Amino acid sequence: MTDFLQLTAAGLSQGSVYALLAVGLIATYTVRHVVNIAQGDYAMLAGLGSISLVSAGLPLPLAILVALVSVTLASVLIERLVISRVKNLTTLVSIILTLGVSTLLQAIMLLVWGAEARRLPAFPGEDLVIGGVSIRSQELWMLGALIVVGGGVLLFYEKTRWGKALRASAEQPVAARIVGISPAAASIIAFAIAGFVGAVAGVVSSPIYLSIWSGGLLLGLKGFVAAVLGGLVSFRAAIVGALLLGILESYVAGYVASGWKDAVAFFILIIVLIIRPAGLVLRPNAVRV
Repeated sequence: MTDFLQLTAAGLSQGSVYALLAVGLIATYTVRHVVNIAQGDYAMLAGLGSISLVSAGLPLPLAILVALVSVTLASVLIERLVISRVKNLTTLVSIILTLGVSTLLQAIMLLVWGAEARRLPAFPGEDLVIGGVSIRSQELWMLGALIVVGGGVLLFYEKTRWGKALRASAEQPVAARIVGISPAAASIIAFAIAGFVGAVAGVVSSPIYLSIWSGGLLLGLKGFVAAVLGGLVSFRAAIVGALLLGILESYVAGYVASGWKDAVAFFILIIVLIIRPAGLVLRPNAVRV
């Protein structure tokens, strides 16, 4: 029973990283209908950037802050230089475009940081032991990041006038312009949010799961699976799906074989697309603007 609970705790922490990436993917999809394949590369870029800044002598909190801001700005720059330049942007075109961006980012990371995996120093804190189950302090940071950052984005999109305006600009762009909502500004904000949450996922997971130039694609695809579980529109369903995905991966690694761990996400994706293409969303996602 202790092993089961230990694997569950580990799965929740890993799932929280997938959830943050899924939140970033949904943030851009609900505004521009863009499936951002480069979302996972934001995480690796932030992790590697933080590691270099710490090695250069910056305190850990300042290094993380600089990395978060830099990756957020990089995401906005990608939106301005790549995404906004395409007039008839379809979801398929966005996948091809962002796959190219992902490849470029990976090449830059390989050139700058090399092929070796690197680890960010662990955040301060004490491990938590409950009933024989040990939860590392870094895993608590990962869960806390999901609660604070993921929850903040969820509330922003669903409860604030600005968040509702962003979603309205995607559903009715002409009407949005009439009432003074700029689709261009909405797109910039959405990509800034995606870059920020991706960067947060990268820095909180780096002390345990390391940062490497090639790790972003697989990580981003797992975030995409979680987003698909939310129908690419529901933050709540995507977060729940991501946590379940992390738990299932942990069980497979613990009880079956670690080599099968990465296959879980894609098996779930196939099943969901066959049985319930709309994901875990139980009703249409309507927003009053």
